Amino acid sequence: MFSAKIKQQVLSKYLQGNSSLLLMKKYDIKGSATIYQWLTQFEIFGIQGLENCCRKTFYDYSFKIKIIKWRQEHHASYPVTAIHFRLKQPMMVWDWERRLIEGRLKPSKGWSLKMTDKSKQSKTLKQLQEENELLRIRLAYLEKLEALAQKKSQTKKKPANH
Repeated sequence: MFSAKIKQQVLSKYLQGNSSLLLMKKYDIKGSATIYQWLTQFEIFGIQGLENCCRKTFYDYSFKIKIIKWRQEHHASYPVTAIHFRLKQPMMVWDWERRLIEGRLKPSKGWSLKMTDKSKQSKTLKQLQEENELLRIRLAYLEKLEALAQKKSQTKKKPANH
């Protein structure tokens, strides 16, 4: 973990023309994309983007589904998706998508206090809509996966022309 002050120093030197490899060696930065990630966070969030904040932000199920759906519709990378939705960590999108595909991304059950029949009914409708959306996304993913597998097997079957 690097302090916001160190991150600022590194970015300042990088923007002055120092190579990322030199800065990685000087500051003992392990990941090759770390400086670029700091730069992106600085460009999007300003100085606050460089701070190591310990609080976790809660994202509800429908927001996660919205992000996954947008990424698939736009054929966007995880970093591009994170930038579009102003998320600090592109890996969150990857994690949500993996959990969705594996059937582990589910709406939270945090508000199971006593509800009237009408609110239970609307919750059930919302759950059904979210489940329907989840199934659509899973189906689209599986169809793409199958198409890629077929394309790969067709490529292997073609005889090589020399």
